[in-house]
Amino acid sequence: MARKQKVISVASYNDNEYDQFTENITRVRYIKYFKGTRPSFRERESTGILTGAFLSLTIGCIAAPYLLLIGSHFSHKTIIGFAMIMAAATVFLGIWGFRKMAEEKKRVYRPVPDEEFDRYLAFDLKGLIVRARLLVTDKTPVLKAEEDSIMEVEPIVLYSAEGYSSDVNLPLLLKCGDDGIIRASNLYVMVLFPTKKGMYINITYLNLCSGKAKFDRIYACPYEDVDSITYKKRNYDIVTQEGKEVMKRVKSFLIKSSAGDTAEVGVDVIDYDIIDTVGGHFDETAVNEAMERLAGYFPGGGLPNKKPQAKLPKAD
Repeated sequence: MARKQKVISVASYNDNEYDQFTENITRVRYIKYFKGTRPSFRERESTGILTGAFLSLTIGCIAAPYLLLIGSHFSHKTIIGFAMIMAAATVFLGIWGFRKMAEEKKRVYRPVPDEEFDRYLAFDLKGLIVRARLLVTDKTPVLKAEEDSIMEVEPIVLYSAEGYSSDVNLPLLLKCGDDGIIRASNLYVMVLFPTKKGMYINITYLNLCSGKAKFDRIYACPYEDVDSITYKKRNYDIVTQEGKEVMKRVKSFLIKSSAGDTAEVGVDVIDYDIIDTVGGHFDETAVNEAMERLAGYFPGGGLPNKKPQAKLPKAD
């Protein structure tokens, strides 16, 4: 399936539903969800007006005396008239700017609701799934026999907040919503396609404020090579963007396999350090549903949990 070479955001993969106007609004609303809807000092309308008043005053105070001192070919009346116009502009803009500032202080800035954020996220993830299908079928030619299954199967999508490891050079924004669920601007996303013969996985980093995904990795894992699928607490060390080594305390969805580079693939669904920082909790609905669904692809309807050396019988 052909794709345009330059993709602005993952949402653009939703071809029939995508438009640039909505895209621009979405990215701004994401930022406002985390940072608030009240504009900063630089973004306020009153700041621009008062800046104009200051410039009028500066021009009037500097230009008029300068023209008088150098003996300009302009008449004194013209120079004085110019100075009076600048003075009038300063007074007008000053009064307008301070009134606007008073209005802005009284204005109610409604926050972006959790439901709106979730709606934008669902649309982005929908586009990310289309993108993942294309990447998986393109990067795993040995599995072309299952391309139809990958294009049709409903994928499993899991993600975690990601921002302070050396892999991502993007600021991480966090917020605990009114529903108590923690939401993040940077996501480490796993899109998993379970077919009859195996699991095909795309892992990527998604920045919601820009809509761009990068650092993709593709994995193919036949069921017969899966040693374990678990959801458990663990600790491990990472290197921060400042080059410091810190320990992460997480609860991870992990797939361990004896098949080549797919030795361990996972997503840290819960980050306890983030919970300590912002409060609230992470939504575990998707991972619980994933565990239940994946169990149906293995003999006996149970998830494997073997030692790395052991292998399961082939799935039917």
